[in-house]
Amino acid sequence: MIRLLSQTVESLPEEFGFRDGQKGVHNTRTMMLSDLETLLRELPPEATKKDYKKAIVEKNVLAKSTDSTRRYNAQRLSELYGLDPDIPLFRIFRSYWETGERGRPLLALLLALARDPILRLTSEPVLDMEVGERFDKTDLQEVLREHTGDRFSETSIKKISRMTGSSWTQGGVLEGRQKKTRQRPDCAPVSTAYALVLGHLCGVRGELLFDTFWTRVLGASAHDLHDHAQTASRRSLLTYRNAGGIVEVDIEPALTTKEQELLREQN
Repeated sequence: MIRLLSQTVESLPEEFGFRDGQKGVHNTRTMMLSDLETLLRELPPEATKKDYKKAIVEKNVLAKSTDSTRRYNAQRLSELYGLDPDIPLFRIFRSYWETGERGRPLLALLLALARDPILRLTSEPVLDMEVGERFDKTDLQEVLREHTGDRFSETSIKKISRMTGSSWTQGGVLEGRQKKTRQRPDCAPVSTAYALVLGHLCGVRGELLFDTFWTRVLGASAHDLHDHAQTASRRSLLTYRNAGGIVEVDIEPALTTKEQELLREQN
């Protein structure tokens, strides 16, 4: 079981856009960061679910060669990222994405982790690595075998380890092609804010928000995370207060009225 430190994956609130279960995208695809970047560059922030599908399938903004490939990519990108402003995780992600390019790979990785159980399964061996340590894909394969039983064939296990390894690289946590090593990703205020949003939606509050699975992905020190949160607060991404060591983080500025009520019902 992958723990979110104070939360387990079973507690992920699906009503906000988290996805759990046995299905994921990474049995056939990576996080497709390049396609996502192209799609979000071509469509405005107010684009609808139908707009995203039309752009991929009819307008072929991702330049895929066949109709079946375009439809398949639309399906997989939608499963992984949502591509629907009615899904809170995606809508907040998209608004944060528009604040600037720095932090975008980590931002996309965080959303992919929130929505793909297969990718989440591989987090422990990657995040446990020291910066500069050599990545061994057999560690991912061992974790996948342990947590999926006989659901995947040995060939599929090896493919998933390649797909997830690539995603951790696209997100900036690993570097290199054939020989990958652990690196410290480029953490920015926007990715820190999103990690805090994810933790808050999972029920974590106060200082504990800076010690969750999501902030661990960022690879930053607690001091840097607090600095980033303060900057994010000045940019109105969320509200951060630290008075005498008592920390308060309010994500309600990023939520609709209905979502705020839903979040209060959880408490």
